[in-house]
Amino acid sequence: MGLDIYFFANENDDRILALSEEDYEPDASIDIEVGYFRKVNALIQWAESHIGPVKNCKKIPLMQAHLLALRRDLEALTPENCMTQFPTASGFFFGSTAYDEMYWSDVDEIKGWLDTILDTFDFELNTLFFWAWW
Repeated sequence: MGLDIYFFANENDDRILALSEEDYEPDASIDIEVGYFRKVNALIQWAESHIGPVKNCKKIPLMQAHLLALRRDLEALTPENCMTQFPTASGFFFGSTAYDEMYWSDVDEIKGWLDTILDTFDFELNTLFFWAWW
């Protein structure tokens, strides 16, 4: 067990977009996993602060502007400001809250993913969702 953060994409479809967060569950027939991070709890904290409440196993639609803001924040991250700009979050299954080598490795991994998804994802034809399970 632990914190698993997924980014799912699917074609813009009124039936999917109309689902409430209580009705939505990832479905391999319509959702495509386009990102995955394990125990990167700072993403939860960032999403809470910049997008909205994060609930276990509930979808959060993402706009391109959200990803651009995350990339901007990560590019400006330093050891001096990381505790306020991209703070870790504690939780029973969330993993480490240390600002150590693993934290910075996770930051680099997210930045690489952001570069790829921002270059390749079509926000006009598809919807991107943030979905966390703990």
